[in-house]
Amino acid sequence: MDTDHDNQPGDARTADLLRRALHTEADRTDVRPDGLAAIRGKIDAHRRRRMPAVLLGAAAATVAASLVGVVGCLPPVPQPGPPSGAASVGPAPTSGAPTSGPTDGSTDRAGPATGGPPTAGAAGQQAGTPVATLPVYYVGAADGDGLRLYREFHRFQLTGTGVVAELRAALGEMLTAARLADPDYRTLWPAGATVATVWTQYDIVGVNITGAGVANLDAAGAAAAVQQLAWTVAGVTGGDPRIRLLLDGEPVPRLWGHVDTRDEITKGAALDTLAMLWLIDPQHGDTVGRTFTVHLAGSVHEATAQLRVRQGEKIVHQRYVTLDAGAPGRGEGFAELTLPPGDYTIEAYEESMVEGEGERHLVDAAVTVR
Repeated sequence: MDTDHDNQPGDARTADLLRRALHTEADRTDVRPDGLAAIRGKIDAHRRRRMPAVLLGAAAATVAASLVGVVGCLPPVPQPGPPSGAASVGPAPTSGAPTSGPTDGSTDRAGPATGGPPTAGAAGQQAGTPVATLPVYYVGAADGDGLRLYREFHRFQLTGTGVVAELRAALGEMLTAARLADPDYRTLWPAGATVATVWTQYDIVGVNITGAGVANLDAAGAAAAVQQLAWTVAGVTGGDPRIRLLLDGEPVPRLWGHVDTRDEITKGAALDTLAMLWLIDPQHGDTVGRTFTVHLAGSVHEATAQLRVRQGEKIVHQRYVTLDAGAPGRGEGFAELTLPPGDYTIEAYEESMVEGEGERHLVDAAVTVR
């Protein structure tokens, strides 16, 4: 995770802010399950209306090739393990040196490191080692909303290039929460769980996890853990991938006795799964300059969130922040703050419309201004 904004090169900081903004925009988009069929139908109808008959054969081949390149083709019948020829990455090497394992052919979106260590407190990476800033989803208990997902961005030194290496890094951190910044969040996956294998084929992502056969969770906890996995995978790959989950190399009909996992897992609707308010930037533990921008996202009544800054118990600043969409939609908003050097707690919440209920959906982050 980026814990010091000012220690990052300008290009790296700008790239991280853009990445967070793009992920936030993606979280607001619901993908129709019949979207691919609808696209194909419209293209076919348009082609038949506008093209001479002698060109239909060539046009069909062109359209089919374009569709494969843009949205992929329909997956084969699910298999219990990685299909032959699928991109796959097995257990991580014990050496810290970069490795070149199998990939899915895509390139690392963050590119090589531009300077500074990839993780807080870690030694500097070796020259040419790929580095990526990736979203990882954790669980928090939101007021009146049950278990909800919260997102942190962590910076990883990868063991290869491509989306499979990125998935392995993000999922490994999701399972262990080794670098979880905010103490209000946690992972619900059992201690000792590790990523054994990750593979991709078409729009399916396969994940084989070991050490997670037993978890002391109720139905709500198990569902939240599954959504941790689904949203972390989707955050790395983009879109709405289908996830085939294996435990110790075997399919699981019903995860921990609660969640039906016979078919592929997909992420739930944002309104039902994500926390109603997020502090996207700065994150808990960040160090910022005296003037900085607070980035909020969420689903609140009349698109109005409250922003409050504390220094100890003293409130030093408070204002409204208007998001660009209100509940039940998910909007985002920004507020520029200028504060003297010191340690602060930034809080965001919604003022309830129910008399006597007070603040709802409170989220906070401790930051240092220098």
